Amino acid sequence: MGSTDGMGSTDGTGSTDGMGSTDGMGSTDGMGTFELTDGTIRLRAPVDDDALAVSAAVAASLPALAPWMPWATVDYDAEDARAWIRGEVDPTERAFVILGPDGQLAGTCGLNLWNEVNDFANLGFWLRTDCTGRGWATAATRLLARHGLGALGLHRIELMMSTANVPSRRVAERVGARHEGVLRGRLRLHGVYHDAHLFSLLPGDLG
Repeated sequence: MGSTDGMGSTDGTGSTDGMGSTDGMGSTDGMGTFELTDGTIRLRAPVDDDALAVSAAVAASLPALAPWMPWATVDYDAEDARAWIRGEVDPTERAFVILGPDGQLAGTCGLNLWNEVNDFANLGFWLRTDCTGRGWATAATRLLARHGLGALGLHRIELMMSTANVPSRRVAERVGARHEGVLRGRLRLHGVYHDAHLFSLLPGDLG
């Protein structure tokens, strides 16, 4: 589940901070790590120690992730995850891990493909297969969008996914993103061009 373009930017249930902060306000924990929370899930900036959990989550969810995220392969390992964590995949990405109520790593999300001239970015996410169906992708997307449109100063956030990626489209709809149209042949996945849904969020859309 997620929405496409980079690590944490997928197209499946693979279309991603403050302890006790129910409005998406950020805070730091005792270690100085920035987090967002809605009281159920948490978004936290990734650290090197997350690499094994990220790679294990990818491996456990390949059938759901691989169709929409070309980077999700059987060869994806902790070193690949560490490169993403360190910003080597997309230096502009504001990345987060998604943590469930028990602290388990449930997936990742991020704001990437930043356009600093026009103040917009793409939002992507993915979840472990065994963490889907609980509303966590929607919650993570809402938290991250509020953070992006608030503290990070974005004017617009885009969510894009293949028209065949129904779970990601539903997440975009549930957070109140506006459907702007279908872009013909916009995404190239595994050598095949896909039409893509384009959704957007502006500051007033999240309520």
